[in-house]
Amino acid sequence: MDFNLANEIEEIIGCHKLPSLNERFPQGEFVMPHYGGLSIANLPSTIAALLGAELPDASPPLPSDLWADMASGVRRIVIVLLDAISYLRFRYLLETDDSLSFAQLLKQGRLIPLTSVFPSTTTTALATLWTGRTPAEHGLLGTHLYLHEYGVVANMLRLKPVRGQGRENLVDWGMEVENFLPVPSIGELLTRQGIAVRLLILQEHIESPLSQMLHRGLTEKLGYISSSDMWVSIRHLIAKHRDERLLLIAYWGRMDGIVHTYGPTAETWPAEIRNIAFSMEREFLQPLPPADREGTLLLITSDHGQVLAPSEDAILLTKHPKLWHALALPPSGESRASYLHVRPGRVEFVRAYLEEVLEGRFVVLDSEKALEAGLFGWGEVAPETPSRIGDLIAIARGEASLHWGYKEPKGLGRHGGLSPEEMMVPLLAVRLDAV
Repeated sequence: MDFNLANEIEEIIGCHKLPSLNERFPQGEFVMPHYGGLSIANLPSTIAALLGAELPDASPPLPSDLWADMASGVRRIVIVLLDAISYLRFRYLLETDDSLSFAQLLKQGRLIPLTSVFPSTTTTALATLWTGRTPAEHGLLGTHLYLHEYGVVANMLRLKPVRGQGRENLVDWGMEVENFLPVPSIGELLTRQGIAVRLLILQEHIESPLSQMLHRGLTEKLGYISSSDMWVSIRHLIAKHRDERLLLIAYWGRMDGIVHTYGPTAETWPAEIRNIAFSMEREFLQPLPPADREGTLLLITSDHGQVLAPSEDAILLTKHPKLWHALALPPSGESRASYLHVRPGRVEFVRAYLEEVLEGRFVVLDSEKALEAGLFGWGEVAPETPSRIGDLIAIARGEASLHWGYKEPKGLGRHGGLSPEEMMVPLLAVRLDAV
């Protein structure tokens, strides 16, 4: 397999910096989001261009030399989003297991490393993939967000306050979920241009709050039960809608839970990759007839990776009462990219505590300066973005993480930060009529 192109892009990504933040992030230890052309934010415009459409005001497409030779005659694009796939670990599997179906696809396709967004987490990354906008623009800036209009730090997957056991959620308080994002979705934009946008998602997530936020304007939204019937359903949908311009997106999220539980270095991670690859080969690729391969581009990518972050390296704020009492709210965002809303007059104390008492665990940024520097991307900043990122951002180093509570966090894998393992994701692209 030829990894020359991937090597070149890896080098470009590794050298990419945000000038005003350069001194805070040593090269090699951190990867900055490459919103200008080599991030997942650039995928939606690329897909639109391949299908002869446009996404006004979205992030620019990937450089054309990465995909233009695959564009001729494309009628349908199948995107398989595998949650929590680190580029570095995925590439290692391809290099060491030539029998893997993904490795076989690479012989006729190409592997392109991309960066995730900041923070490198599912809610934020999927919002970018479904809108083509950077986090600064869409405002869905983490799993836990301070929503000043409701006066709570909310879990954005469940739309419930992070503290307490109440049954009410933010919809009960008046939230219009479909209008939470201030920018249009690719479903809305592409269907207006004659492209059918269909989604395959785990049955139990079809009407989840996050799905209602992101999956607007779709032609069709279908559920599946396991990875095997996901691949069967992809094949059937291509056959059924062979004559239409089609964007078919399938999302497989089980990988994220596996890596959170066992960690990214456990054998469970490659075991799940092999399981997905086997089902893809047997239930999708082998039975797919030539007529359905023609004009079909397959893209396999991810939203973020994960890093090993065991509980012994977790910082519990309850064990640091001086720091705890200097905060006005529980930390929001992610455990490896925490937004800190600080009590008046205590910003410098909090910064000093994190950098000196917890020396070497976190890089601490002024939230406003991070936003201005482009850490969250460019474009028109969503009205609520500044209030959601607080006063300071604590970005974890090594295997550290920051938590609010009394119990040691469970699980071994985490994400949200800027390490190469969290930030770099794969894009495997192949024309199926060339396979």
